[in-house]
This record gives sequence, C-alpha cells and structure tokens, in this order.
Amino acid sequence: MPKIVDEQTREATRQRILRVAASEFARLGFEQTNINLIAEQAGIGKGTIYLYFENKRTLFLEMLRFIAQAHLREIRAALATGDSLRQRLEALFLAFVRLAERESDSFHVFMSALYGVNRIFQQEAAALLREYVAAIAHLLAEGQACGAMQVPELEASALMVLSVTESYVLAARVLGYPASVLASQAGAVADFVLHGLGTSDSRSGERERGE
Repeated sequence: MPKIVDEQTREATRQRILRVAASEFARLGFEQTNINLIAEQAGIGKGTIYLYFENKRTLFLEMLRFIAQAHLREIRAALATGDSLRQRLEALFLAFVRLAERESDSFHVFMSALYGVNRIFQQEAAALLREYVAAIAHLLAEGQACGAMQVPELEASALMVLSVTESYVLAARVLGYPASVLASQAGAVADFVLHGLGTSDSRSGERERGE
C-alpha cells in the first residue's frame, strides 16, 4: 500500500509541475522561463525537479505531450457525442471553448509551439497536431460512409474543420468574447463547416435541427 501511495504522490507532483510549467512557458516562452522558479511555484525544492525531468527541454516536451493527450481525450469524447454529424461538430467546437476557458495556459502554450515564441518545438507539436487531425478525419469518414457529406480529401478536410473550430475560438478569445457567447455559436459554426465541406443534401442541416 505505501508503494501505491508513493506512486500516486509522485504522479500528482509530476502533473503539478507540468501545469505550472505550462503557465510559465505560456507567459515567458521557453528561453526566458526559469526551471528553478517552476520548481518553487510547484512547491518542491529546486533540485527536486531534476528527479522528474532531466532538463528544461525535457520538461517542455513532456509538458507538450501532457497537454496534447489531455486535449485529445476531450476531442475524442466530443466526437463520440451525439447521433448526427452536426451534433458531433457542435460538441467539438464546445470542447475547444471549454479548453480555452478552463485550460487557457496549456491551450496557448501548445499554440505557441506551433506558431509563436516556442516554435523551436514546432516539429514535436506538429506531430501531436496530426493526432487531432486524424481523430477528426475519422469522424468525417463516418459521415461520408453514411452519406451525410462528401469530401474529396479526408485529411485536408479534417484540417479545415480543426482550423475553423480551434482558430475561431482562439481569435474570439483574443477579441474578448466570453465562453457563454462562444458556446451559443456552436450550431452556426457546425452549419458553416457542413455547408463549406459540402453536405450531400443542402437541406441536411435543417433536417438535423428538426431531429
């Protein structure tokens, strides 16, 4: 039993370090972030952090994976919600709204690794981004199989869906839109995606709304 408790304590400490690291890396970028300050803010000794992470680069990479895995769980859960394609697209958009609101530091530090101050990790972040695209491509393949839509290229279409949903949330947050307003736009965003990608019936959105 003590061993289980020790493992649980160790994992809890590791996750606390990763969350603090996300906040600092989002705020200062990789180069300016001090690993000893992260340890202090996580409530552990400055030397103790090296029992968990070899160096700052290792910490950043582990943080990226931690963030991506958490986000991917949210995305997959959203894409499994609802019966219709439109409902699942709404759920995907709402998942990004929740992530941007609840996990703003982790959301933005991942974006910064793709496009911003932490782009020295762009290759690693891009590999994780492909998992997002693959999850959405699977949804579109199901929609295509049941005749709800027709798309010429699944991966490209999945990337468009990701861009419309995630980027819209990011831009709206920068403009000061509250989460409640964004949530109210989920249906409109889903309709935009469906009509933009090309539904098999131009009235499919109306039919699904009537379900």
